[in-house]
Amino acid sequence: MSQAVFRTGAALAGLLLASVALTTTTAAPAVQAAVLPLTQHVNPFIGTDDSNSPNPVGGGAGGSTVPGPVAPFGMVQFSPDTPTASPSGYRFGDTQIQEFSLTHFNGAGCSNNEDLGILPITGNLGASPGNSWTSYQATQTKSAEVAQAGYYKAVLSNYGGTQAELSATTRTGIMRLTYPATTTAKVLVNTSRSATGTRSGSLQISGSTVTGTFTGGGFCGSSKTYQVFYRMEFDRAPSSVGTFAGGTITNGGTSVSGTETGGWLNFDTSSNRVVQVKVGISFVSQANAQANLTAEQSGFAFDTVRANADTAWNTILNRVQATGGSAADLQKFYTSLYHVFINPNVASDTNGQYRGFDNAIHTSTRTIYQNYSGWDIYRSWGALIALIAPNEAADIANSMVIDGQQGGLIPKWSHNHNEVFVMTGDPGPIVVSSMNAFGVTNFDRTAALNLMNSSSNGGTTQGGAIRGRQSGYVSRHYVTEDPSDSEEYSASDFAVAQFAQRQGNTSLYNTYIGRSQWWANVFSTESSYVHHRNADGTWTWPLSPASDSGYTEGNASQYTWMVNWNFASLINLMGGPQTAVQRLNHHFTQLNGGLTAPYFYIGNEPEHGVPWAYNFARYPAGASSAVRRVMTESFTTGAGGLPGNDDLGATSAWYVWSALGMYPPTPGADTLALHGPLFPSVLIDRPTGDIQINGSGAGATSQYVQSFNLNGTAQTRNYLRYTDIAAGGTLNYTMGGSPSSWGTGAADVPPSFNDGWTPPAAAPGLGTNLAQGKAATGSTPCAATEGPALAFDGVLGAASKWCSLATGTKFLQVDLGSAQNVSSFVVKHAGLGGENTGWNTGAFTIQTSLDGTTWTTRATATGNRSSRTYHPIATASARYVKLNITTPANDGNTAARIAEFEVFGGGGGGLVNVALNKPATGSAACGTTEGPEKAVNGSVTGGNADKFCTVAASKTLQVDLGSSAALQSFTVRHAGAGGESTDWNTRDFSIQVSADGTTWTNVVTVTGNTASVTNHPISTTPARYVRLTIATPTQTTDGAARIYEFEAYA
Repeated sequence: MSQAVFRTGAALAGLLLASVALTTTTAAPAVQAAVLPLTQHVNPFIGTDDSNSPNPVGGGAGGSTVPGPVAPFGMVQFSPDTPTASPSGYRFGDTQIQEFSLTHFNGAGCSNNEDLGILPITGNLGASPGNSWTSYQATQTKSAEVAQAGYYKAVLSNYGGTQAELSATTRTGIMRLTYPATTTAKVLVNTSRSATGTRSGSLQISGSTVTGTFTGGGFCGSSKTYQVFYRMEFDRAPSSVGTFAGGTITNGGTSVSGTETGGWLNFDTSSNRVVQVKVGISFVSQANAQANLTAEQSGFAFDTVRANADTAWNTILNRVQATGGSAADLQKFYTSLYHVFINPNVASDTNGQYRGFDNAIHTSTRTIYQNYSGWDIYRSWGALIALIAPNEAADIANSMVIDGQQGGLIPKWSHNHNEVFVMTGDPGPIVVSSMNAFGVTNFDRTAALNLMNSSSNGGTTQGGAIRGRQSGYVSRHYVTEDPSDSEEYSASDFAVAQFAQRQGNTSLYNTYIGRSQWWANVFSTESSYVHHRNADGTWTWPLSPASDSGYTEGNASQYTWMVNWNFASLINLMGGPQTAVQRLNHHFTQLNGGLTAPYFYIGNEPEHGVPWAYNFARYPAGASSAVRRVMTESFTTGAGGLPGNDDLGATSAWYVWSALGMYPPTPGADTLALHGPLFPSVLIDRPTGDIQINGSGAGATSQYVQSFNLNGTAQTRNYLRYTDIAAGGTLNYTMGGSPSSWGTGAADVPPSFNDGWTPPAAAPGLGTNLAQGKAATGSTPCAATEGPALAFDGVLGAASKWCSLATGTKFLQVDLGSAQNVSSFVVKHAGLGGENTGWNTGAFTIQTSLDGTTWTTRATATGNRSSRTYHPIATASARYVKLNITTPANDGNTAARIAEFEVFGGGGGGLVNVALNKPATGSAACGTTEGPEKAVNGSVTGGNADKFCTVAASKTLQVDLGSSAALQSFTVRHAGAGGESTDWNTRDFSIQVSADGTTWTNVVTVTGNTASVTNHPISTTPARYVRLTIATPTQTTDGAARIYEFEAYA
């Protein structure tokens, strides 16, 4: 399909105009693949009202999208404005329309645009619209409202049922008004009023033509403005006209300028009820506004413009063809893709002229784009647009570099040709680097790298620094004012490093990769969160992980995960994959938690990459589950169907990636973490080769990857690199309803980048938590819902903890069920459950016992403030483990709070018992209930029959592990481990291994044993079969061998 829809980057304007202009034709492509009718799935009302977030960021309660028509990347976004709709201009729940204006941002979080308001009314004017504009607002019939890709309709009930229909081309809009039969059908034009206030404008009426200027700007409190030049043409002459300024109406007036100004045109619709008006805009000149209108709409043909707009959208949406899935899934997917293609916006006119970031007029042979919400779109939009629209992405990257050359730096958050410095960090370099990582090269990369480097070395743009805290960041290697800003700088540094490396600049790579590791300077190993750090290196204390104080639109719990380029080191600092997965599970307790909950917040961009942290923690099924839950619960087909601001396509890009089954977690790099597709089939049309994604069994209840192959070659790694699919490829998934072992190997995780520093040591392997789910007792709990068992359920969270206010020493005890080899303990305190770190346990001891009566102290902690404490010990046999708390908190609080108390050991040393429940054979059993399978069932507490017993002359026990495993140790649990006489513990035995079950190698020989449990480490040896050979079964003349468990660890 590649040839069907792609053109050169320089011809993007031609591509759009071929679809939406009336005066241009399109030559038939050489190869035309099947085009699907995809605009039928677009619902522009999605995201136009509030979401389900309980405490959203200011201005972020809903998607803030607009339903009116816009061409792909169109300069014009012609849409209704309603009374309570800040910041987008429209709220679905409103029934009034204040005007239809020509410019809007798709989903920004601050009031914006609404330039040049147009309102059809009937009747005579009363008060002047100049200072009483909203008194003329229309009331619409909601049941008659229609929004489609490239089309909008409203019926204005208080104006005689006047029907307003809108459509658009790239740089122009058209309105078809069907009035009642009247002599007072009017069109009001406001040249001063916008979403951010009233500014000076001008209007001139000459026959059926209206021209003038409009001054907009003020985005997010910025003082910067811009000027819009417009030309409006009606399909017939008005019967009368007039102007207004402030409280004054001038009947017959044809020219006005200043604030609170505008004009009106009156039409007699007694015999012809339809009035059409088209308008072209330019940010360069009045002549260009006229030229844009002439080029894109030479006549008045509303239905043709509407049809061409639909064609333009259908063409660009066909770059990603999803088939299968429910109607709701297709609607959410294609509406998201539609949102992705709305911004940035074409800024150059049909003659190639545009207003640059130096406020001068320039001319380009390539399409120039403006309007970048850098902090939002860098997360995944840049990589997506590079993958599915590489030629447009090249022009966008080219535009961003040109903006930097004219203004000083690559834009951060821009509004037309103005940098407005919204949000934190330095996101522009990440957007450019990410597009480059995904194959975009047709721009001045040398200039781009110079601009990236300038931002970190005192560079400014339009008189301001993008990195306002760079000096402190460089001197201390972290930002004191806001740890999230420190992370943003490090993320940008990482993206610059990757870009420099791809351009062959080793010196800058080394500089920036080193800086990218400074994220660790705001990660407190004590609190185990990204945490405020003072200038003297100390940490603020205590930390409330759910508080958004001092963070940019988030909290410590959320920002801790924003280390996407080095998840491996973050996971090690947390304590390893087991803890990371637990914390992620806790994090996804809520999916759109807002600013002040220690949970995931899909409604704001810093968390967008968090689900794929599971891939780095060797549990991609966690990502599959979390992503599908978010797609189902936080994205809907209703007006509140986006979880937060769409932020110029950023949130919708997340949904598109999620439906494709992959996501680019690493800023400026080409990694794609895999989680499995939503649809059975997706075809991505690319000029360098199509990408086919097949999801066998994919569907609503089949979110887990069972297996994956790339171009027919099976793959266990849970990620791809762009180079794997740059020339096209076929991704084949087998999907299922339950988690699998796919992608869980140590070598299966996506790359983390550790150049430039000495990374933290790998977290110790812990093995199996012997205490999870076991019988627990403890001091009287704070409440019935906070009993001892909750400290052993494997779940983190404030609602899943043991709490006690008992006087004196408080204890928490677990019965492991039988004597176990214990080698370490992990205590997860209040902070790890999302509570205040001041409540982390201050002082405690850990004791073990074989009988529950005689106790040995194994670990002691005093003066503790850490959220997680790790206590390795010399391996000891124990059945009971007890935590004694003498100081319940480090801030004087009297309640003890333990999120989890974990006991590790069992001979594995961080390994897995690969013999557990595997097929076992052996010598003839003593009885039918004492067969070989009892020695691999994981239990020693089922009574005297819970063992393998044999009195055969040759005594062996053999296990088929199912596949080859890298064996490192064995544990044998003899008669005493099951509660029988220790005289029956096996005295002399050996262990052999085999790859094929025929040729055996002896790896362990024991003579004279008396212990109930024996551990046998070996040099790593690959084998599929293991065998226990018993020479002397007991300490006495008893001839029966009794083996309660035979464990093999790998």
